[in-house]
Amino acid sequence: MLIQKSKPIREQVYDRLKEMIVNGEIKQGQRIVEVEYAEKFNTSRTPVREAIRMLELEGFVQVTTKGGVRVTNISRKDVTDIYRIRIALEEIILEEVVKLATKEDIKKIEKLLDETEKMAGKEAEIKNVFKMFTTFNEYLYEISHQERTVELLRNLNSYLKRFRQVAIESEIRKGDAILDHRAIFEAVRDKDLEKAKMINRKHLETSRDFIIDRIIDD
Repeated sequence: MLIQKSKPIREQVYDRLKEMIVNGEIKQGQRIVEVEYAEKFNTSRTPVREAIRMLELEGFVQVTTKGGVRVTNISRKDVTDIYRIRIALEEIILEEVVKLATKEDIKKIEKLLDETEKMAGKEAEIKNVFKMFTTFNEYLYEISHQERTVELLRNLNSYLKRFRQVAIESEIRKGDAILDHRAIFEAVRDKDLEKAKMINRKHLETSRDFIIDRIIDD
Protein backbone atom coordinates (compact mmCIF):
# COMPACT_ATOMS: atom_id res chain seq x y z
CA MET A 1 0.00 0.00 0.00
CA LEU A 2 1.39 3.39 -1.02
CA ILE A 3 1.38 5.69 2.00
CA GLN A 4 -0.02 9.17 1.37
CA LYS A 5 1.43 11.79 3.69
CA SER A 6 -1.69 13.96 3.45
CA LYS A 7 -3.96 11.27 4.93
CA PRO A 8 -3.77 9.47 8.31
CA ILE A 9 -2.52 5.91 7.98
CA ARG A 10 -5.60 4.45 9.71
CA GLU A 11 -7.83 6.07 7.08
CA GLN A 12 -5.66 4.72 4.27
CA VAL A 13 -5.85 1.25 5.79
CA TYR A 14 -9.61 1.63 6.24
CA ASP A 15 -10.05 2.73 2.61
CA ARG A 16 -7.99 -0.20 1.32
CA LEU A 17 -9.69 -2.83 3.51
CA LYS A 18 -13.12 -1.52 2.54
CA GLU A 19 -12.15 -1.57 -1.13
CA MET A 20 -10.94 -5.17 -0.80
CA ILE A 21 -14.22 -6.22 0.84
CA VAL A 22 -16.37 -4.38 -1.70
CA ASN A 23 -14.42 -5.76 -4.67
CA GLY A 24 -14.52 -9.29 -3.31
CA GLU A 25 -10.79 -9.61 -2.67
CA ILE A 26 -11.75 -10.43 0.91
CA LYS A 27 -14.77 -12.74 0.81
CA GLN A 28 -17.83 -13.02 3.04
CA GLY A 29 -16.95 -14.88 6.22
CA GLN A 30 -13.20 -14.56 5.63
CA ARG A 31 -11.03 -13.69 8.63
CA ILE A 32 -9.07 -10.47 8.84
CA VAL A 33 -5.98 -11.04 10.98
CA GLU A 34 -4.39 -7.82 12.22
CA VAL A 35 -0.80 -8.96 12.02
CA GLU A 36 -1.18 -10.29 8.46
CA TYR A 37 -2.66 -7.07 7.14
CA ALA A 38 -0.17 -4.95 9.07
CA GLU A 39 2.57 -6.81 7.22
CA LYS A 40 0.70 -6.56 3.91
CA PHE A 41 0.29 -2.79 4.29
CA ASN A 42 3.77 -2.32 5.79
CA THR A 43 2.43 -0.64 8.92
CA SER A 44 1.93 -1.36 12.61
CA ARG A 45 -1.10 -3.22 13.97
CA THR A 46 -2.61 -0.07 15.52
CA PRO A 47 -3.95 1.54 12.30
CA VAL A 48 -5.25 -1.86 11.18
CA ARG A 49 -7.09 -2.27 14.49
CA GLU A 50 -8.53 1.25 14.20
CA ALA A 51 -9.62 0.62 10.61
CA ILE A 52 -11.35 -2.60 11.67
CA ARG A 53 -13.28 -0.69 14.33
CA MET A 54 -14.48 1.76 11.66
CA LEU A 55 -15.53 -1.11 9.41
CA GLU A 56 -17.33 -2.79 12.31
CA LEU A 57 -19.38 0.35 12.94
CA GLU A 58 -20.42 0.34 9.27
CA GLY A 59 -21.34 -3.34 9.37
CA PHE A 60 -18.65 -4.60 6.99
CA VAL A 61 -16.97 -6.80 9.61
CA GLN A 62 -17.96 -8.37 12.90
CA VAL A 63 -15.82 -9.19 15.92
CA THR A 64 -16.46 -12.68 17.28
CA THR A 65 -16.74 -13.56 20.96
CA LYS A 66 -13.22 -14.97 20.80
CA GLY A 67 -11.84 -11.69 19.46
CA GLY A 68 -11.46 -12.72 15.84
CA VAL A 69 -12.64 -10.54 12.97
CA ARG A 70 -14.62 -11.78 9.98
CA VAL A 71 -16.20 -10.09 6.98
CA THR A 72 -19.94 -9.90 7.56
CA ASN A 73 -22.16 -12.36 5.74
CA ILE A 74 -25.03 -10.64 3.94
CA SER A 75 -28.37 -12.36 4.40
CA ARG A 76 -31.53 -12.34 2.30
CA LYS A 77 -33.12 -10.04 4.91
CA ASP A 78 -30.14 -7.65 4.76
CA VAL A 79 -30.49 -7.27 1.01
CA THR A 80 -34.27 -6.87 1.23
CA ASP A 81 -33.97 -4.21 3.93
CA ILE A 82 -31.23 -2.31 2.12
CA TYR A 83 -33.22 -2.22 -1.10
CA ARG A 84 -36.37 -1.11 0.71
CA ILE A 85 -34.45 1.84 2.16
CA ARG A 86 -32.77 2.60 -1.16
CA ILE A 87 -36.11 2.71 -2.98
CA ALA A 88 -37.47 5.20 -0.45
CA LEU A 89 -34.38 7.41 -0.61
CA GLU A 90 -34.23 7.40 -4.39
CA GLU A 91 -37.85 8.50 -4.55
CA ILE A 92 -36.76 11.62 -2.62
CA ILE A 93 -33.98 12.12 -5.16
CA LEU A 94 -36.34 11.74 -8.12
CA GLU A 95 -38.82 14.21 -6.65
CA GLU A 96 -36.10 16.87 -6.65
CA VAL A 97 -34.60 15.88 -10.00
CA VAL A 98 -37.94 16.20 -11.78
CA LYS A 99 -38.30 19.71 -10.32
CA LEU A 100 -34.71 20.90 -10.76
CA ALA A 101 -33.27 19.24 -13.90
CA THR A 102 -32.28 21.82 -16.52
CA LYS A 103 -32.04 21.37 -20.29
CA GLU A 104 -28.27 21.07 -19.86
CA ASP A 105 -28.75 18.32 -17.25
CA ILE A 106 -31.07 16.43 -19.60
CA LYS A 107 -28.54 16.66 -22.45
CA LYS A 108 -25.75 15.47 -20.14
CA ILE A 109 -27.71 12.41 -18.99
CA GLU A 110 -28.82 11.56 -22.53
CA LYS A 111 -25.24 11.70 -23.78
CA LEU A 112 -24.15 9.36 -20.97
CA LEU A 113 -26.90 6.87 -21.84
CA ASP A 114 -25.95 6.95 -25.53
CA GLU A 115 -22.32 6.19 -24.61
CA THR A 116 -23.40 3.43 -22.21
CA GLU A 117 -25.49 1.70 -24.89
CA LYS A 118 -22.58 1.77 -27.35
CA MET A 119 -20.16 0.43 -24.77
CA ALA A 120 -22.53 -2.32 -23.59
CA GLY A 121 -22.09 -4.13 -26.91
CA LYS A 122 -18.39 -4.65 -26.23
CA GLU A 123 -17.76 -7.63 -23.96
CA ALA A 124 -14.42 -6.30 -22.70
CA GLU A 125 -16.04 -3.07 -21.50
CA ILE A 126 -18.25 -4.56 -18.77
CA LYS A 127 -16.38 -2.79 -15.96
CA ASN A 128 -16.76 0.54 -17.73
CA VAL A 129 -20.47 -0.12 -18.25
CA PHE A 130 -20.75 -0.73 -14.51
CA LYS A 131 -18.98 2.58 -13.85
CA MET A 132 -21.33 4.39 -16.23
CA PHE A 133 -24.36 2.98 -14.41
CA THR A 134 -22.87 4.45 -11.23
CA THR A 135 -22.27 7.75 -13.03
CA PHE A 136 -25.93 7.82 -14.08
CA ASN A 137 -26.95 7.64 -10.41
CA GLU A 138 -24.36 10.25 -9.46
CA TYR A 139 -25.75 12.66 -12.05
CA LEU A 140 -29.20 12.34 -10.50
CA TYR A 141 -27.78 12.74 -7.00
CA GLU A 142 -25.95 15.90 -8.04
CA ILE A 143 -29.01 17.46 -9.66
CA SER A 144 -31.14 16.78 -6.56
CA HIS A 145 -28.96 18.84 -4.16
CA GLN A 146 -30.01 16.43 -1.38
CA GLU A 147 -26.64 16.04 0.35
CA ARG A 148 -27.87 14.12 3.41
CA THR A 149 -29.97 11.73 1.35
CA VAL A 150 -27.09 11.17 -1.06
CA GLU A 151 -24.72 10.42 1.84
CA LEU A 152 -27.10 7.73 3.10
CA LEU A 153 -27.44 6.27 -0.39
CA ARG A 154 -23.70 6.08 -0.90
CA ASN A 155 -23.33 4.16 2.36
CA LEU A 156 -26.01 1.70 1.25
CA ASN A 157 -24.44 1.35 -2.18
CA SER A 158 -21.10 0.43 -0.61
CA TYR A 159 -22.74 -2.76 0.67
CA LEU A 160 -24.51 -3.47 -2.60
CA LYS A 161 -21.43 -2.93 -4.74
CA ARG A 162 -20.20 -6.33 -3.54
CA PHE A 163 -23.03 -7.93 -5.51
CA ARG A 164 -24.18 -5.50 -8.21
CA GLN A 165 -21.29 -6.13 -10.58
CA VAL A 166 -22.05 -9.86 -10.61
CA ALA A 167 -25.63 -9.02 -11.55
CA ILE A 168 -24.58 -6.64 -14.31
CA GLU A 169 -22.26 -9.28 -15.79
CA SER A 170 -25.41 -11.15 -16.74
CA GLU A 171 -26.29 -10.14 -20.31
CA ILE A 172 -29.99 -10.13 -19.43
CA ARG A 173 -29.54 -7.89 -16.40
CA LYS A 174 -27.16 -5.59 -18.26
CA GLY A 175 -29.66 -5.12 -21.08
CA ASP A 176 -32.57 -4.64 -18.70
CA ALA A 177 -30.62 -2.09 -16.63
CA ILE A 178 -29.84 -0.03 -19.73
CA LEU A 179 -33.49 -0.04 -20.77
CA ASP A 180 -34.58 0.91 -17.25
CA HIS A 181 -32.14 3.82 -17.09
CA ARG A 182 -33.36 5.07 -20.45
CA ALA A 183 -36.99 4.84 -19.28
CA ILE A 184 -36.21 6.66 -16.00
CA PHE A 185 -34.44 9.37 -17.97
CA GLU A 186 -37.39 9.81 -20.33
CA ALA A 187 -39.81 10.10 -17.40
CA VAL A 188 -37.56 12.72 -15.78
CA ARG A 189 -37.27 14.59 -19.08
CA ASP A 190 -41.07 14.57 -19.40
CA LYS A 191 -41.42 15.58 -15.71
CA ASP A 192 -43.55 12.52 -15.02
CA LEU A 193 -42.61 11.87 -11.40
CA GLU A 194 -44.94 8.95 -10.74
CA LYS A 195 -43.71 7.11 -13.83
CA ALA A 196 -40.07 7.73 -12.91
CA LYS A 197 -40.67 6.40 -9.37
CA MET A 198 -42.57 3.37 -10.66
CA ILE A 199 -39.85 2.42 -13.16
CA ASN A 200 -37.09 2.96 -10.62
CA ARG A 201 -38.92 0.89 -7.99
CA LYS A 202 -39.38 -1.99 -10.45
CA HIS A 203 -35.74 -1.66 -11.56
CA LEU A 204 -34.46 -1.93 -7.99
CA GLU A 205 -36.82 -4.75 -7.04
CA THR A 206 -35.63 -6.75 -10.06
CA SER A 207 -32.01 -6.10 -9.09
CA ARG A 208 -32.78 -7.16 -5.51
CA ASP A 209 -34.41 -10.41 -6.61
CA PHE A 210 -31.55 -11.21 -8.99
CA ILE A 211 -28.99 -10.73 -6.24
CA ILE A 212 -30.94 -12.84 -3.75
CA ASP A 213 -31.46 -15.67 -6.26
CA ARG A 214 -27.88 -15.76 -7.55
CA ILE A 215 -25.68 -14.76 -4.69
CA ILE A 216 -27.31 -15.05 -1.27
CA ASP A 217 -27.09 -18.43 0.44
CA ASP A 218 -30.13 -19.53 2.44
